[in-house]
Amino acid sequence: MQDGLGSAFGIFAGLILFVVVCVILGITIRVCIDDAQRRGKSPVLVCIAVILFFPWGMIAWLLFRPEPVERDGGHPPFRLDKHRLQ
Repeated sequence: MQDGLGSAFGIFAGLILFVVVCVILGITIRVCIDDAQRRGKSPVLVCIAVILFFPWGMIAWLLFRPEPVERDGGHPPFRLDKHRLQ
């Protein structure tokens, strides 16, 4: 009886851990997307770097990210259609 209860608890704990990691990853991605767009960089590339090289990718983005772009007189925001090959 104890083995069945122990394995059920292990499965439940693993499921809770998986859900927590997914929520944290989702929040991290949303923050990276917003920050990259505000700074005029590709949100896709920033998210890929942060996810694949976590935690070093996140630290590198926080240390070396450019200044925010001025919307009125500065550079225009990142637009993927301007960077596609013709």
